[in-house]
Amino acid sequence: MGLFTTVPDNFFALLSGKNKEIYAMALAVLYNSLQADEMSIRKDDYVRTLKETASDLVMRLDFDSENPDDIPVNPGLPAKASFIVRRLEETGWIDIEIDPDNFGEYIALPSYSIQFLTLLNDIVHDAEAQYSSLVHSTYSELKLEDEERDEFMYATLMRVYENTKKLRVELVTLGHSIRIYQNRLGKFFTTNLVLEDYFDAYKVRVSDRLYHPLKTFDSVARFKRPIIAILQKWLKDDATRAQLVSQAIIFSKSRSKADAEKDIIAKINYVSDMYEQLNSLISEIDQKHSDYTKSSTTKILYLNNSDKTIRGHLEKILKTYAQGISEGSGARDLLGKMQDSLSFYEPGFLDPDSLTLPVTRQYRGEGEPMSIIDFDTASEALMRDFLDETRNSFTDARIYSFMETAFGSEKRLPIQDIALPDYDAFILLILATLKKDDDKCFYTIDIEDGKVMSHGYVLPRFTFVRKERDS
Repeated sequence: MGLFTTVPDNFFALLSGKNKEIYAMALAVLYNSLQADEMSIRKDDYVRTLKETASDLVMRLDFDSENPDDIPVNPGLPAKASFIVRRLEETGWIDIEIDPDNFGEYIALPSYSIQFLTLLNDIVHDAEAQYSSLVHSTYSELKLEDEERDEFMYATLMRVYENTKKLRVELVTLGHSIRIYQNRLGKFFTTNLVLEDYFDAYKVRVSDRLYHPLKTFDSVARFKRPIIAILQKWLKDDATRAQLVSQAIIFSKSRSKADAEKDIIAKINYVSDMYEQLNSLISEIDQKHSDYTKSSTTKILYLNNSDKTIRGHLEKILKTYAQGISEGSGARDLLGKMQDSLSFYEPGFLDPDSLTLPVTRQYRGEGEPMSIIDFDTASEALMRDFLDETRNSFTDARIYSFMETAFGSEKRLPIQDIALPDYDAFILLILATLKKDDDKCFYTIDIEDGKVMSHGYVLPRFTFVRKERDS
């Protein structure tokens, strides 16, 4: 079934024309009248309420956008208020019912009209709406019903099922709300606007009212396990399941026992599975909340940072350019001013010959471009220079002198006894092991299995042995 098979074709016309603010006010008054006297709203009382509570707004009604045939001859306050009621009736928001006993006119509201009035009121008063503790109420009802096991078990299960669906919708709504504020942050170019949007809008409507309860007294993590445990106990207990089935058949007489049992199992599994999955959804919301808070802080620090350098001026120009695009004012004037402020000139230079007569104009000639060095060639040259520098620094004489100092008067020198006070000593030790086969080397090396720790280095288990001198 389509939308306009239920509501009239021109149902939304009042909220899209020139007088939309006036009709929105009239619908708000109608909703308040519905709350005050749900069953009988007299047309005269409604018109009087319009004239008393919103006379200034009613008098601003502009007939230029209305049907000329409907314009009253004397467009005073009573005529304009009556005209608004007539337009509500023409567009299908209300019906006028005549009481056959006293011929009094009463306003009757179609069901779709009541739903839209409630929706509009919820949108307008979104910041004032209180948080409904869906998780805690679900747990409380299940716990109470699990203890009582009375004839309302199936009704409790239905409420739990509906509350779970509503909880998921509210969590998704919360996630999208944070994304809206995050996206809107890029359209603010002053610190006050960022602070106002965060503390007066986001904190009041989203953080304090929706996000904070989910992390404290209505935490999913706190009540998830008890909720799932009760539902699974109902599902596994044959007597409880039979009681639920019998109550479900009473609620819906056309349902068979098999269909009722299948529906109960499906609802219990839905609630259990949903509470298992909600943690990942809440984790994603936590991340979005953290990202938005960090982005707001970064934006405030950026806007408060007054940079007087060329970079700072360029950032200011680009920020003004972005603000113009965001506000839809265009950037033609800004670009024109930027173009007018730029001046180009030809550079020149002075030298000693420029101060003598005759003046000879000279121009700087084209120079030879620097050749591009091949990367492989440059790498080989760097490595060659490094090896030459290392070779000149760690000579054979320095290596043998290092080992003589390490041996002292000893004939056998375990590698862990060699002092390694710095990185150069470690390099000398490595080179000393490589020199063991040289003819000039005065020591040999006994190699053993295993490793030792010395001065923070992992070393092989070597022992340096001084050679016997020929007599």
